[in-house]
Amino acid sequence: MKKLSSCKIGLIGVGNMGVSILEGVLARRLTVPSRVWVYDKDLAKARSFSKKHHVAVAASVPDLIKKTDVVLLAIKPQDFLLFAQEYKVFFKPGQGVISILAGLTMEKIGKAIGRNAVIVRAMPNLGAKAGASMTVVCGKNKKWLSFAAALFSGCGEVAMLPEKTLDLVTALSGSGPAYFFHLMELLEDFGVKQGLPRSVAATLAVQTGLGAALVAKDSEVSCGELRKMVTSKKGTTEAALKTLNKKKFGKIFQSALAAAMRRSRELRK
Repeated sequence: MKKLSSCKIGLIGVGNMGVSILEGVLARRLTVPSRVWVYDKDLAKARSFSKKHHVAVAASVPDLIKKTDVVLLAIKPQDFLLFAQEYKVFFKPGQGVISILAGLTMEKIGKAIGRNAVIVRAMPNLGAKAGASMTVVCGKNKKWLSFAAALFSGCGEVAMLPEKTLDLVTALSGSGPAYFFHLMELLEDFGVKQGLPRSVAATLAVQTGLGAALVAKDSEVSCGELRKMVTSKKGTTEAALKTLNKKKFGKIFQSALAAAMRRSRELRK
């Protein structure tokens, strides 16, 4: 296996996640544009990314597979089986395939595209767009696993965990940005209803979320302890948290996470 800096990388699926990952890798100069190929069935997406970052657009999926050492698979999980049926014969012996497809196990992917390729799974999140993704990688081949960890380090933090944890990881961090976006959306909407201009309410919500995240990241104490530090007895924060507890917000939110885990498992069927 080649080092990241000399490996030829192909991206199939030029959507938000695939684009964000490659932008991080290119921005940190972990590879150069001349070693990157992209393909999307919507050729306009591929050409737009190529124009912006000077990477090559593959003429087809087989063309991309032929020209690259590792394929980053970023299509919809629901499209995978048809993709595998059509293109499995083109994968080369020992070729790396890094899948960010939610729910689909390495075994299922390996059976579908054949035993030529070496499969690694990864679960990043949309934080990759800001170089702040949380990505979990898993795989049985140590060399390709290390390659994947190096690749995703270009767009944030990386952890290696057993594959059995990935449904949980998908619910917690893969889908996680949406939960925080929704909370900021609710804060913004409340501010607007109380008379603030939307732009001001949005700034209050987003900057507060950013500040909380930065404090938590650099803190030596838990998020629970930080929450207690902000919650003065009989103060405004306590009033808000008491209402959340009375409405059983914690149980509701954990039910939502459990639903995300179930859906991740369902995608395998």
